[in-house]
Amino acid sequence: MVQKKVLILFGPTASGKSNLALKISANVEATIINADSMQVYKNLKILTSRPSEEDEKKVTHKLYGIMDGKENCSVASWLELAKREIQISWNKNKLPILVGGTGMYLKSLMEGISEIPSIPDSIKLETEEILKTNGLEYLYKTLIEFNNKTAINRKDTQRVVRAFNVLKYTGKPIEQWQKVNKKALEDLEFEIYLPSIEREDLYKASEERFNLMLEKGAVEEVRRLLKENLDVSNSVMKAIGVREIQRYLNKYISKNECINLSKKNTRNYIKRQLTWIRGNNISSNIDIKKYI
Repeated sequence: MVQKKVLILFGPTASGKSNLALKISANVEATIINADSMQVYKNLKILTSRPSEEDEKKVTHKLYGIMDGKENCSVASWLELAKREIQISWNKNKLPILVGGTGMYLKSLMEGISEIPSIPDSIKLETEEILKTNGLEYLYKTLIEFNNKTAINRKDTQRVVRAFNVLKYTGKPIEQWQKVNKKALEDLEFEIYLPSIEREDLYKASEERFNLMLEKGAVEEVRRLLKENLDVSNSVMKAIGVREIQRYLNKYISKNECINLSKKNTRNYIKRQLTWIRGNNISSNIDIKKYI
């Protein structure tokens, strides 16, 4: 069967993936599809370095700023959206170029995800009541009774609640469901390219980019976001820079402390991304020169 092609530009933040995608799309009919977990939210354009309006006019961009911060974009949600955009791109004889550094997005596209049953609202409401009455630790202890090797962090409210819902509804630990994956798309040829940039250069690029974010109005952007009174557990609130700028706006830290802390947390994020890439044996399998 003929394999259909997807080009994936993957790598740490500030590694130049978006600019590379634009260069490629100048030579190839393409659709640029977002594979970054924070760039899906419309509330943060500056702080997540979403493509500019000018860049979006040059080539079709998809899955950027499509979701309100009140929602949480799960891996499964992103995968369904990405599958649709990839198919549309193929139907138009365009090359789908996925751009991002969210490892679980890439993993779900390449390996598929488990088909965990949809949890009824009634179960979710029951879990909410149990959480309010007994606390998160109670939910976590219930999980380890069924799987004492769970890798879920006991303080990760979102994942603990999700696993508890699955256990309550199906009677099986979530890890059991995760053992069997269903491929997202069949007969795919993945072309992967990771920009080769030294860690220190990534740090420098990320710091320069944060300075530019501030010039473009990142502080005001966060101020607007905070006025929406979103729950701190919402994914958009975890974007690097949000909590740091919030502390500055609340006068807990100075502007310089805010900047230094944001840059430090970005460096730590880059470290985690590089560790994930190495741990999952992700590497380039093409010579990108054939596109540029």
